[in-house]
Amino acid sequence: MNSLLALSLILLLLLPLSSISLIHSSAVEDPAYPSGMSFFPLTNVIYTTYVIGTVNITSLNIGNSYLSSGMFFTKSNASLQLNAMIDGKYWAQDVALFHEINNKEFEITMIINLWNLSGPFKILKNNVTTYQGLGVYLYQGPTFNVTLPLNFSLFMNATNNLEFGYCINGKKYVYQVLPYFGNFQIGGLSILGLPNDLEFVWGGPGCGSEVCMSGEMSEEIYYLQQGKLVIPSSAFSVGLDTAESAYGIKIFANFENISSPFACITKGVNSPSVLWPVPPSIIVQSNGSIKHVKLCINGFPLSNQEVEVLVPSANLSSPIPFTTVKEFGYTNNDGEITFNISSQSLYIIYYPGNYTLSSAYDISSPLLSHLVSSIKSAYDSLVNFLKSYNFKHALSSSFSRIKYKSQSTSVDYLLLEYIGAFAVGILVSAILAKYKF
Repeated sequence: MNSLLALSLILLLLLPLSSISLIHSSAVEDPAYPSGMSFFPLTNVIYTTYVIGTVNITSLNIGNSYLSSGMFFTKSNASLQLNAMIDGKYWAQDVALFHEINNKEFEITMIINLWNLSGPFKILKNNVTTYQGLGVYLYQGPTFNVTLPLNFSLFMNATNNLEFGYCINGKKYVYQVLPYFGNFQIGGLSILGLPNDLEFVWGGPGCGSEVCMSGEMSEEIYYLQQGKLVIPSSAFSVGLDTAESAYGIKIFANFENISSPFACITKGVNSPSVLWPVPPSIIVQSNGSIKHVKLCINGFPLSNQEVEVLVPSANLSSPIPFTTVKEFGYTNNDGEITFNISSQSLYIIYYPGNYTLSSAYDISSPLLSHLVSSIKSAYDSLVNFLKSYNFKHALSSSFSRIKYKSQSTSVDYLLLEYIGAFAVGILVSAILAKYKF
């Protein structure tokens, strides 16, 4: 047994039982994920100099958090993280640690984690450490109180230097400026094989912890492209890189304006899902040759959307047998359109997709389903990606300069964090593993 582990175990035995919560006796019933929204394009790579995540909080309740071993970590503390990769070499985290004072008032402490995935930092000299050959920059920013309802944003700017900031009800603050490291890369894999995603997620207060929380919120993420803030063309309900997670909340998309969708957070169970693009519902009612078509998403009619009637090409054995557009038109304000398809018995009513909606279709005969199996949408690809994704391999944040607060005790949770971590064999602030997709 090495001396550090022995010392940790001795300290664990010497601490009074009142200051230590025992291993969580029962496993969390709900699955825990980094919960919020993320953007990871599967087919292209986007470079940008500016990323921002915004949350509108109506209500928020933060419960207990636990280390991955099941050991109690702290109470009433959670992290809101804006995370992005820089050129696949650095992992930048702009983090707000929320501590619940009461159901209306919260204390926020700003934290920066910047990982050098290629080795120790050479430019940065202060607030740096090295873990398993990787450089880690740790910085604690300002602490302030906020009251609900709250409009709160996290942003990072890599235009000239690397700026970390936040906004409170529209007022902007930059709290740390570092040298330039490159542009934010969204898409592709980092040099460690992790996805270069842009994520704006809730999770436990560091060290791969999971937190029980609930609330009513909405979230948006944007990135800068050609001088304008752009809504991502796709979004997941979970983050892909961070190991901190949350349970007790569910994420779903709001499509009242399909060109400006956003994520909603409410009480429930989250699961890895595609927020958008998603296929809309196509409802077809036949009256002889007249086909009444209605297009809607989550009950909202989709107006001014192109809908096509596809008919078979000459070669039905071709990879895409339906290639000829016989008719097309645009839905009215009620999301409806009518076609007269008297000359064809085999056809597909097809919606090609628009904004953050995926393609969808209705087939005239179930027997033709095998002929159109090659029609795949962006939604299908994103779902398949999530099904095969391994969420166990991620980056555990390190907030080692923080002494976590609790409503019921003044225990130094940082000390417990290290003692508990060594006692059960957990490596704090570690990359859990390199892996392949």
